[in-house]
Amino acid sequence: MSRKEWIRHGLVFVASVFVVWLSGVVPVLVMKPGPYAGMTDAQVLDQMGAPTIGGLLGSWPILIALAICQALSFHYIKKFTTPIYLGGVFIAGVLFAMRYWQLAGIA
Repeated sequence: MSRKEWIRHGLVFVASVFVVWLSGVVPVLVMKPGPYAGMTDAQVLDQMGAPTIGGLLGSWPILIALAICQALSFHYIKKFTTPIYLGGVFIAGVLFAMRYWQLAGIA
């Protein structure tokens, strides 16, 4: 791979980590389940707290899975790879977040 491709893969990987975080936050802001009911968006974000480096590093299995999915997507999809990949990551993240709410009894 060329240097340009390495940089592109790195930027898309960082974007996918952000999209995973966003896919966990957006459903909470829209649906406001359980303990977030009746709060404003700013109050919800304050309650959730900011992501930390330790929290990101603690989720290393997810980061490895993202890297594998990204490599497979870029290998097998030839056109519009980045939007398809990031859209899939966002949809999967939202579905996982909603499933975990059901398991936790929040939703």
